[in-house]
Amino acid sequence: MPVSGPRAALTLAAAVAAAALGAGCGSAPAPTDPAAIVRQAKAAVDATPSVHFTLQSAGAKGSGTVVLGGSGDAARPDELRGTFDVEVDGLPVTVKVLAAGGGFYVQPPFATGYTKTDPTTYGIGDPSTLLDPTKGLSSILPALAQLRSEGRVRVGSEVADQVAGQLPGSTLPAVLPDTDPSVPVKVTVDVIPATHQVRRIVLVGPFDSASPSTYTVVLTDYGEPLHVTVPAG
Repeated sequence: MPVSGPRAALTLAAAVAAAALGAGCGSAPAPTDPAAIVRQAKAAVDATPSVHFTLQSAGAKGSGTVVLGGSGDAARPDELRGTFDVEVDGLPVTVKVLAAGGGFYVQPPFATGYTKTDPTTYGIGDPSTLLDPTKGLSSILPALAQLRSEGRVRVGSEVADQVAGQLPGSTLPAVLPDTDPSVPVKVTVDVIPATHQVRRIVLVGPFDSASPSTYTVVLTDYGEPLHVTVPAG
């Protein structure tokens, strides 16, 4: 027998509330076209004038200098300000970094100022290329092969669409080390649906040695103003 009156209204209200609660918890199906997610994500990164980044490694090891992590801000066309944690012959060291106008400057521990140097001295490529569309982080995205959707994941307080794939080692951005370009790098990319912003990229490959290690890059604060002043001379 159909239910009517106050009881029917209460039942309908409960059903609507349950549906709304389900939608709020992220139960909506994730997009199934990983190529579209990647394409929109690259456009979002390439459109931003600046971004804040954090870098973390796991399993990084090797002789000489190994990058352990870092954080900072990058802006187009080639500005960067940040701090990197590196290991030099087994000794952990934190260095401050400035880059602009093609120059790369480092302030080692206990130093009073910045010195112009080659970024490869610290186990990295030129970090000022981070936002370069052809050499920076976004250049990873169109190079990904064997794309597949991994559904939705949480990145901090946000819900993101996750796409996984493989990257030919030979196309790895210069900002990251790679000891064997012939070995594919496994990649997952987390993209915020509403803005298409890349929030996190995780790369697994032979970065510092023949053994696999993991680098995780998180991008936030898209478009925040940044101006880097490097030492004269």
